[in-house]
Amino acid sequence: MYVCLCHGITDRTIRKAAQSGEQSFAQLQLATGLATCCGACRDFAETVWQEALTEDAVIRLSQAPQQWQPVLEIAVENSIG
Repeated sequence: MYVCLCHGITDRTIRKAAQSGEQSFAQLQLATGLATCCGACRDFAETVWQEALTEDAVIRLSQAPQQWQPVLEIAVENSIG
C-alpha cells in the first residue's frame, strides 16, 4: 500500500528499511524522502515504521538462542549462600 504519494513510497519499502538497519525515522526520511514533501503521510508513516521495528525485533528475538536460568535454581542458590 502506498504510504507517501509524493515520493511513491510503500509500506513494503518502510518495512525493508527497518529490516536493513535504519535506526530512526529521520534516517528513514534521509534514505527515502518519506514525509519530506507535503507531510500529509507523516503520522501514518511513523505508525508503519514503529510496527515494522516491532515486527523486526520480535523476529530477531525469536531466532536468538535462549540463554536463561530457571528462577527456581537462582532462588535455591540464594537461600543456601
